[in-house]
Amino acid sequence: MKKITLLLFLCISLNVIAEQSFFTKANTAYANDSITKAIALYDSILVSERESSELYYNLGNCHYKNKDWKNAIWHYEKSLQLTNNEQAKENLALTKLKIIDRIEALPQLFYKKWWISTQELLSAKHWQYLAILSIFLALLFGTLNKLLNKNTKKYYIFFLTSALLLLLISSSSYQNKIAKKEGIIFSSVVVVNSAPALHSTELFSLHSGSKVEIIDTIGNWKNIKIANGNSGWILQSSIKEL
Repeated sequence: MKKITLLLFLCISLNVIAEQSFFTKANTAYANDSITKAIALYDSILVSERESSELYYNLGNCHYKNKDWKNAIWHYEKSLQLTNNEQAKENLALTKLKIIDRIEALPQLFYKKWWISTQELLSAKHWQYLAILSIFLALLFGTLNKLLNKNTKKYYIFFLTSALLLLLISSSSYQNKIAKKEGIIFSSVVVVNSAPALHSTELFSLHSGSKVEIIDTIGNWKNIKIANGNSGWILQSSIKEL
């Protein structure tokens, strides 16, 4: 059993070292303007299912250098799903200026803006960690108050209230960043139809790089909605999901 554990540990260690080597080589290739080589090296890490915000961010930069706007946007969005990276946000906004579509988002009420801004301060995972910590502290002070008759009730109430609020934020953040299905248009131009059929009414068109929310799927059709509220159906082959 010890030998098997040791072998597993060695295999994992060698795999991590190899990935770090690939990452270092990719960074060096990028610094030397060998963008195609850098992309191949970064992608080889993703193949092993070792994703990270930094990896997606670096790939976004590579595709930006290649003026491949749709891939740059897709990778920046993936980076932001994992970590609230300010540099990725800035680069994403800059890349969106390069694409054709200018989609104005629907105006939001001030409290919704505040709620979204609060969620974006941390990733969904970090909000979850804070919620768990607050629950632990609430239980700790509650136990101290009962068993040792310590005057810790105010701390118990504070951390319990904090835990409930943090759970609400983490749940909302998870729904917006992870559970919510979104994608990037990868076709140069795609017609949005009124129904999942080629001969249905053509509503409007979208171009590569535009971000959409995926509402439903029927066969090889996706029901999508864009930031301004317009919706319709597009072929699955024209979109890459995040």
